[in-house]
Amino acid sequence: MKQFFITSACCFGIVISLHAQILYQDAAAARGIQHIYNSTTPGCGVSCVDFNNDGLDDITLGSESGQPIRFYLNMGGQFTLLQPLVPHLDEVKQLLWVDFDNDADKDLFVCNYEGVNRLYRNTGNLTFEDITLSAGLPLDAFHTFGAVWGDYDRDGLLDLYYNERKLQLSGLPNENRLFRNNGNGTFTEVTPQAQAADSGKTPFCSAFLDYNNDKWPDIYTAQDRLRINSLLRNNGNGTFSNVSVATNTNLAMNAMCVAVGDYDNNGWLDIYISNTEEGNALLRNSGPDDDGQVVFEEVAASAGVAFNSIGWGSVFLDADNDGDLDLYVSGMLAGADVISSAFYENMGNGSFLQPNAGFVGDTVTSFSNATGDFDNNGYPDIMVANTAPFASQLWLHQGTTSNNWLKIKLQGILSNRDGIGAKIEIYTGSHYQMRYTHCGIGFLGQNSDTEIIGIGSATQADSILITWPTGHIDRLLNVVSGQKLVVVEGSTTGGDIFVDPEIISHTSDLPADQPQAAHLFPNPATDELHVQLIGNDIRFWSVLDTYGRVLMSDRIRAAEWNIAVQHLSSGLYFILFLQEDGQVIMQKWIKR
Repeated sequence: MKQFFITSACCFGIVISLHAQILYQDAAAARGIQHIYNSTTPGCGVSCVDFNNDGLDDITLGSESGQPIRFYLNMGGQFTLLQPLVPHLDEVKQLLWVDFDNDADKDLFVCNYEGVNRLYRNTGNLTFEDITLSAGLPLDAFHTFGAVWGDYDRDGLLDLYYNERKLQLSGLPNENRLFRNNGNGTFTEVTPQAQAADSGKTPFCSAFLDYNNDKWPDIYTAQDRLRINSLLRNNGNGTFSNVSVATNTNLAMNAMCVAVGDYDNNGWLDIYISNTEEGNALLRNSGPDDDGQVVFEEVAASAGVAFNSIGWGSVFLDADNDGDLDLYVSGMLAGADVISSAFYENMGNGSFLQPNAGFVGDTVTSFSNATGDFDNNGYPDIMVANTAPFASQLWLHQGTTSNNWLKIKLQGILSNRDGIGAKIEIYTGSHYQMRYTHCGIGFLGQNSDTEIIGIGSATQADSILITWPTGHIDRLLNVVSGQKLVVVEGSTTGGDIFVDPEIISHTSDLPADQPQAAHLFPNPATDELHVQLIGNDIRFWSVLDTYGRVLMSDRIRAAEWNIAVQHLSSGLYFILFLQEDGQVIMQKWIKR
């Protein structure tokens, strides 16, 4: 497996000041974005993911009932509104581009207000098929605002978690719902057995995060109407436990969003939650206490980010590429005489200030936002969905700082192909920073799946460590700034992928309905394993041990063949098949 480096503009030189001028301007109309969300319910989905895989961040915006989703294709800084890619006319809340089937193209999941949440599978060339029914997902029409995808069981397949508000429509208690990806185009609801419902509250949105650095994705949910926010710890055995009280995250708020980032660069993910005038919350993760319990401290007021207005979508971003995360908050109050929206610059000492960073006209009714780099200048831009009568705004960074940057896009092999749930750590001299990858964040937002890493005046990152959901670690050394890296899992270890033992023990009980690329017999095998392909789209195979090490591999040369295995020790093994479309299918077998 090779590591791919795709180079864009290079930036070299030394920067004297890390706190250079930040300047944003609204370029929506000039760049071809014309969007107004005309609904009385709060917010619509905003995605900044490259949905056609051409390397440019696109924009997808939700719509009110009776109107199609807006798909804006990035043509190199200018946007073209495409004909609707899906026949979707319900009122759209969260919308998420996700490669749920690991076939190297983006599928689309859409949450609806008083409509059925829909999963559209990309069958190639941006043609889509509604597979909601065949995938086994519910056809109930309740109020759903937020959804997120994450690999909660770390089996290499992205699972779905969404918030369902039933009370207004049916009298049933509100709950969250978790659907396990079976790997064959279907899902199984596992909410009860996973203890993930968190029912009887008023959820707006959730986020997957690894709050305790054990590599198992946990879930934090923003609860409206003082219902007490929830942190569910992933126990690593398919179940969750509510640890809100133990971690000091049990806030009673009118909570709207969950933004996640390590703003203080201490290696532990922090959480920002928007609220009404009582003030937003910034939960600083201080790591484990003397008893080993990870605890949070609420520091919004002392950090200067309380907002004290009616806040909604919020997002962490390194606006000046100085190596720490700044914060942008959307608000619903309109007018120059109120707190509408706000940009906070991280001062690197635990506090934030509000600089004059442009944002002229950012005094309208806003609910949701997401980030991308639409003009490819290496600085994060912000797409904000506003509500009628106000047009949505595209805040383009003018590139007025001279700090350096890197971009990183992940491609999983044994992990999910999108690399969701990976941790990226960057070391530049004595400076450390960390990112965690998401599919769904903030309030109805989806950031670009290419991470922008600011490194200040440094002209290279000394090292970059990527910890994949499998537990495998890729290490990149002396990475020169100003380039985009597409990092493939295992690319720095010669193609060997070292899987955590706890995942092997967890996934060794995979159900029989997992996708099959071949018939394997005898199984258990003693001297030879006979392989008989089911289809003709397999191009490569590998035998892996339980640590993810590649023991044997070859191109496909026939529809049937024997693999000599007498030299292997007794135990559990895997055979990995790589399809022509890039999808990976893994089957287990036993050596007697």
